[in-house]
Amino acid sequence: MVFKDLNRFLPMLCFALVCSLSARANINFIKDNSLFQGPDDLKAFKAAPPEAPSEWKKIIGKHRSWDQLIDYDSAKYRPNYTFNLELEEFIKKQLALYRPDYTSVVVLDNESGQILAAVDYARSANVFGRDLAFTTTHPAASIFKIITASDLLENTHIKTDTEFHFTGRSTTLYRSQLKEPANRRWIRSLDLQKAFATSNNVIFGRTAIENLTPAGLKRMAEKFGFNKKILEGVNLDPSIFSMAQDQYNLAEFSSGLNTQTVMSPVHGAVIASVVANGGVFRYPVVIKSLDGIQDNKVIYPPIKKDEQVLTPQSSEDLRTLFMSTIVQGTARSSFRRSQHLLTKLEIGGKTGSITGGEPYGKRDWFVSYAKSLEDKNDKGISICVMIVNQKKWYIKSPLLAKNIMEYYYSTVHPQKK
Repeated sequence: MVFKDLNRFLPMLCFALVCSLSARANINFIKDNSLFQGPDDLKAFKAAPPEAPSEWKKIIGKHRSWDQLIDYDSAKYRPNYTFNLELEEFIKKQLALYRPDYTSVVVLDNESGQILAAVDYARSANVFGRDLAFTTTHPAASIFKIITASDLLENTHIKTDTEFHFTGRSTTLYRSQLKEPANRRWIRSLDLQKAFATSNNVIFGRTAIENLTPAGLKRMAEKFGFNKKILEGVNLDPSIFSMAQDQYNLAEFSSGLNTQTVMSPVHGAVIASVVANGGVFRYPVVIKSLDGIQDNKVIYPPIKKDEQVLTPQSSEDLRTLFMSTIVQGTARSSFRRSQHLLTKLEIGGKTGSITGGEPYGKRDWFVSYAKSLEDKNDKGISICVMIVNQKKWYIKSPLLAKNIMEYYYSTVHPQKK
């Protein structure tokens, strides 16, 4: 990595020591490029020449830690990153205002798969970077309920209005809660939509035992990008999901109440984009081209083909679940005073919280999407916010995501038209 001066080097080193993350993590403080400038640019990106994949692979193999220049075969190439500086600057101002212990924010363009923003913040060192966004040391928590709900909707008789019974607290998952209760006096009922919106662990755990299989759930997880490489050009280890070994283990995995299922914030944004894109898994992109300095040659990355992972009906049902989280679920308090936003945008999301991971703390997840109701051609953006709280809370992840949505559609999105 090229450092412009010692003052930039010291906070970067400090941030790396504070996070204590994998050596494979990347930090980025460079000046990046903006969005595709128009339809022709996007068309050129999608129409990479046949020789691009092999040439791209050779050059990108020399890429290290968000270099501004790559040396290859006596030539220099400039990586053309997808980050939008204006959007990232706004996110940094938000994080500097609230100053959570650790935060990672990823914003994804649903149409192209471009990563528009990847911003991290560490309160103790008061520095920004990109470490957390591109590491898979973070328990997925209830975000995995998205995968479980997809498997239920796609492969069983269960619909969004199918009712379930449960006893005890919805945030716990005791073995006794997974059995048919002997005393029916304290039984409560919720349909799948409400159970998803309120993140009910008992219903998701028990329903998985009764309707799903460990192998089937693992297949659905892998359709959504677990256990495989989803990003080219940078080091990003696969998110991990293992097959359940027994019934209670299946309940734990299905509800997200475990620390073995781990993912990256980048993957969180990708999962939300599957819902926004009608069940289509679109691989994310972080380097949209390599620009030759000497010969002005432009080399585009190999584009992985989109994958239809859900039927149109299942994806429509999943959107209903996502939107219910905003209106009547765990994110409703952050959007309660945002009717002006909800009348212009379709917004959906899923929250999650769990203690563990690296850096250690209580993770507050929110994966979401937003797209214009007025512009039918708008595919929208997907946002993943992961906040790690160690002693106290500073801001809720849905509120931070909501602020980003407002800014994007008032300032950044009009520039694309």
